[in-house]
Amino acid sequence: MAGVPPRPTARAGRESNLTASRTICAGGSMTATTGRDVRVVCFDVDGTLVRQPEGRTIWQIINAHYHGGDEINRRRFRAFREGLISYPEWVTLDILDWKAHGARRGEIEALIRRELTVVPGARETVAELKRRGYGTAVVSGTLDLVFELLLSDFPFDHVYTNRIFFDEEGRIAGFEPTPYDVEGKADGLARVARDFGVRGESIAFVGDSWNDRAAFRAAGFAVAYHPKDPGLVELADAVVQDGSFERLLDLFPGSEAA
Repeated sequence: MAGVPPRPTARAGRESNLTASRTICAGGSMTATTGRDVRVVCFDVDGTLVRQPEGRTIWQIINAHYHGGDEINRRRFRAFREGLISYPEWVTLDILDWKAHGARRGEIEALIRRELTVVPGARETVAELKRRGYGTAVVSGTLDLVFELLLSDFPFDHVYTNRIFFDEEGRIAGFEPTPYDVEGKADGLARVARDFGVRGESIAFVGDSWNDRAAFRAAGFAVAYHPKDPGLVELADAVVQDGSFERLLDLFPGSEAA
């Protein structure tokens, strides 16, 4: 969020937690930084666990549907980055617009199912991380409805997202902006650390976009998965430029580490 001072981060403690910093490159040999002390792996959703062919988030998809294009997305993103609106105000503007357009739960669900798909291998990877003894969590600016429809069978211990509520007829009845997006993702990781009773340095975060930067600064180990933001790559301890989701498992050997 514009004008917000940097938060204390776990980066100062990373030197003791990591092997030499390297990058994963699809199609080549596997070389990877690993986090020796990671106990919890935390994930973003849009662009990380689920994807849309043009790289849109669920917010962009729904706004474009009701406004007939992306101009509203560009205008509100610019207003947010310039500090003209806060994150809760941004969420409020979007959802009240959907409500004004008569949005119903079934229509939004249809958009989610049509536009978003689970990244191949994501479900199996999260399950394997659990088998290896890691805690798992989600800290994301997505809608809880995306999680409910596409990710509810993933073995996550804790999930923090924006929430939207509907009445019995499917009309929007309310919403709750998450405090854990953009700069607030650092607070989200602190919350996850408390949930598991671990230090912040023990939390890994996997994300892909500009709004994950605060989480990358706060995490003990940060992984950029198919990153869309050069600034995120600069903050990452490991980068998966392309290739399968399962390649993340090489970063988290768990109790199977030699």
